[in-house]
Amino acid sequence: MELLTASTDRTVGALNDGFERISYSMDAGFDRLSDGISELNATFHWGFGAILASIGHMNDTLSELVKIAKTPVQTVAFNHFEIARDAFRQGLYRESLEELDKAISGDHTSSGYKLEWRFHQMKGTLQLGFADCDMSLYDLGKAEESFLTAARYGKTDYPHDAGRAFLSAGWAAYCQGKMKEALAHTEQAMALHPEMGEVFFQASKVQMALGEVESALPMLAKAIEIDRFYALKAAGDGDFQQHDVQLRSFLDALRKEKYRQCVPKVKAALDRIKGFELAPGTPNRLQDFLTEGVNWPLMDMLEVLQNLDSFKHLPIIVRVKVLGNPVNTKETYTEQESYYEDVVITPGGFFKKAVIEKQKKTRMVTKTRTVTKNAHGSETVFEFFPIPAGTFSVESTEVKIDHDFYLGKYPVTQQQFEAVMGDNPSHFKGGSLPVETVSWDDAQTFIQKLNTHSGKKLYRLPTEAEWEYAFRAGSTSLYYFGDDESQLGEYAWYLGNSVQTTHPVGQKKPNGWGLYDMAGNVWEWTDSWYDSSRSDRVLRGGGWGGAAGRCRSAYRGGDLPDDRGSGVGFRLVFVP
Repeated sequence: MELLTASTDRTVGALNDGFERISYSMDAGFDRLSDGISELNATFHWGFGAILASIGHMNDTLSELVKIAKTPVQTVAFNHFEIARDAFRQGLYRESLEELDKAISGDHTSSGYKLEWRFHQMKGTLQLGFADCDMSLYDLGKAEESFLTAARYGKTDYPHDAGRAFLSAGWAAYCQGKMKEALAHTEQAMALHPEMGEVFFQASKVQMALGEVESALPMLAKAIEIDRFYALKAAGDGDFQQHDVQLRSFLDALRKEKYRQCVPKVKAALDRIKGFELAPGTPNRLQDFLTEGVNWPLMDMLEVLQNLDSFKHLPIIVRVKVLGNPVNTKETYTEQESYYEDVVITPGGFFKKAVIEKQKKTRMVTKTRTVTKNAHGSETVFEFFPIPAGTFSVESTEVKIDHDFYLGKYPVTQQQFEAVMGDNPSHFKGGSLPVETVSWDDAQTFIQKLNTHSGKKLYRLPTEAEWEYAFRAGSTSLYYFGDDESQLGEYAWYLGNSVQTTHPVGQKKPNGWGLYDMAGNVWEWTDSWYDSSRSDRVLRGGGWGGAAGRCRSAYRGGDLPDDRGSGVGFRLVFVP
């Protein structure tokens, strides 16, 4: 009875620590909790078990499980497991455990299947205890045994899940005060799943509880390397707080070391965006780091270090000075000219002739000439968003975009087109409206002139593959916002809401990568699927006059390069 009370106190204490850590994180200003805090995202409290029941292959559907069943007995066992999961979801924990026992040991119709690791992992979860659990099922010793069984059965085919099972067994041992066993289980978890930061944190925590500070701190450093939030988690953890002086000294030393590591990497990242003007509202954390980072808290420093790659993917502004067309004009000017004048050297008399000499002199005269001048030009501004390399699927085929590129935040507007071309072919007039009634050839002429003004070949149309990849923005659904067509009006101007006209760019919601009007408003010209040097031309995205289905991620519209329509425009790729 005393052992049960002690272990319960330890677990409840950990629960309280968890709430204190959450409060600590808010007080410290870290309200943006990390998305990557291991695969568990759990503090050491009773919520740990509930999370274990729904991650990794524990969450495989019944249909997926039935596919791996090799005998009718296994199929029956998986059905009992599915009933157990449903009972767990409803809070019927005793009934859940009963179904798990049937899955493992059988019932009057089946002999059961004890070798399935999922059954033992879930059984251990029910025995471990969690918020609102059934305390009559609470048994840390049995939980540890169930998790170890799950790890043993799962480690060959599911090593990561077995790693989580060993981690769970380690936690069950910790709650019983069995620190050496807790450490041994956690080290086995580490061997099977070394990418999981939680195993390093748990090993460090147990070592702190054992007073093995010198061994604990390197483990904590590895956890922090995987996810910076573990630094904050350690600062609010009771086992670490028992060695507060050593912990603070370690974290300060780590902060200084990370700053030393950061400086050359930050300078390199800044070099990648050198010469670009960042889009309005884009914070330059890198420059702030070089200026004052030596005094930054560890969490902020780690945030910069862990997100360095994202800083080469910042939205940029490109300004293009467009000169006006040459004009012939007449102008007057003054110029010095030479001439000869008769000058009397010796006056004449009655008997002699005057001596006259021609002398060279100068005078200023006014003249007129014709000159060619450029008319006053203008500055045209384009905003581009970074698109990272990656892949997407088309009809079960993976398409790879093997390069980063910049794509226009909006379709080219009439103001931008007119500034470069000197005219505006659009049917619906308005500077902030997308340019339309342009053929593929018109778009190429615009790009050629824009590159001439820039002095380099910096602009082109996207290939169709680049366009669709950017359109999807990592989504796999019918539309980039999901499969629900009723939401299209929030993201696009199309037949259902356009009132038969185009609209100013940027009024609807952007896609996941910050690009506006990718669906609707105007169709957009693209080049061939992979290679912009080929002659294939395809329109993508749908327009103001198209039905909702034409705004789908995969919809392709065809046209001839010299065809024009009031629903056809384009956007640019920027190639620095």
